[in-house]
Amino acid sequence: MKPFAATFLILFLGSMRFLNAQQSSIDPNRFQLEVIDGAEASTTVNNDGPNSQPAVTAVVTKTGLEFWSVELRAPDVNFEPGKTYEIKFQAKSVPSRYIYVVPERVNGNQASVAEGTMLHLSDQWTDCTVVFNTTEPANPGRLTISSLSAMPASFSFSNVQVTEK
Repeated sequence: MKPFAATFLILFLGSMRFLNAQQSSIDPNRFQLEVIDGAEASTTVNNDGPNSQPAVTAVVTKTGLEFWSVELRAPDVNFEPGKTYEIKFQAKSVPSRYIYVVPERVNGNQASVAEGTMLHLSDQWTDCTVVFNTTEPANPGRLTISSLSAMPASFSFSNVQVTEK
């Protein structure tokens, strides 16, 4: 009986880290497009994601004066200081482009609360994962996807999941 109890305890304690992880989905309709400095872009939400899942697509038709002139922002995604967050999503860019993903604080001094991550997107749906170690609170916070204005392109995102580790 003791080996069974020990095995059960090990399995239970091992699964606790998954029970403690808080996961939330970001609905594609929550993403807001920010276009500044003369860029031109639009967004649509459709069922063109992998397996006909909902996706948000940002189409940049004209670049702006600044590198950061088109962003997709998902508001009301809060981040606590000193915690690790994993962001998983599926994405593509036509043609292939780089994006920058970063968690931000939106009150007071709007700023990043962790080091952002550059990702290369191909022109096919790709599974993406980024991990952030936050240094400051972001409550209210947002998840920002930027660098969409480097060149005209179409950027699509689906199945966005935020998990606190």
